[in-house]
Amino acid sequence: MNSQISSIALKLAYSYLDSDPEKNIPKLMRWVDRLDKKNEMKGQREAVRKVIGDKDNNWYKLILSMWDDVDPGVRKAFFKNFIVNASVIGWPKQEKLRAEKNCNIPWAILMDPTSACNLKCTGCWAAEYGNRLSMSYETLDSIIRQGKAMGVFFYLYSGGEPLIRKKDILRLCEKHNDCTFAAFTNGTLIDEAFADEMLRVKNFFPAISIEGFEAETDSRRGQGTYQAVVRAMEILKRKKLAFGTSCCYTSHNVDSIGKVCLVLHLHSGRG
Repeated sequence: MNSQISSIALKLAYSYLDSDPEKNIPKLMRWVDRLDKKNEMKGQREAVRKVIGDKDNNWYKLILSMWDDVDPGVRKAFFKNFIVNASVIGWPKQEKLRAEKNCNIPWAILMDPTSACNLKCTGCWAAEYGNRLSMSYETLDSIIRQGKAMGVFFYLYSGGEPLIRKKDILRLCEKHNDCTFAAFTNGTLIDEAFADEMLRVKNFFPAISIEGFEAETDSRRGQGTYQAVVRAMEILKRKKLAFGTSCCYTSHNVDSIGKVCLVLHLHSGRG
């Protein structure tokens, strides 16, 4: 596939898709089929087609929720960075380098900006590293620049608590506005001001840790954490910012963790 031509075509197709996503997603997939003449994206196309072929599929409902629940600018940035850059442009480049260099080129890069955290969660390995280990902004920026040169446009942060470095993370989002960034976060540092900055840069998506309902979450993460997480989610939903959850199953929460995800799903306004 000629990546440059295909990316231009897909960007033009976004406005077509935006007008009526449920009707036009299958039509867009037929367009993608024609563009992928060398079958470079066969696996990805088959996976997407399987999802959109079943309207009761949760992934299909998630795709449509991008039009109901997410800010249009954030949605457009996600399409450009995650669909076009990370997949259409990035994947063929990664495949080429894998063959040339005889080594693995990752589709996404996970990095820990800091070992510091504002919580002390039971069983968290990060606490054993102390709170003084951090990568400089320059190091993080260098990793991203090197990754982009290999076709990697998707970056995830872990830790520690990544949002202790929220200013640097926002700087990186702004500088590398052709990438998608996500973070595994306890969510307690998400406030109105940070959510406004997320809305400004448009390419950052938190995955908020939650262990179940209040008792299960607070027993592992500390009293008041559950309510702080709920407040963060309410802020993000009100501003139409996309986010996910990160759940750790244990013998203490296995019965409740699925229920709390359903409650949060319904509370967000998604059918």
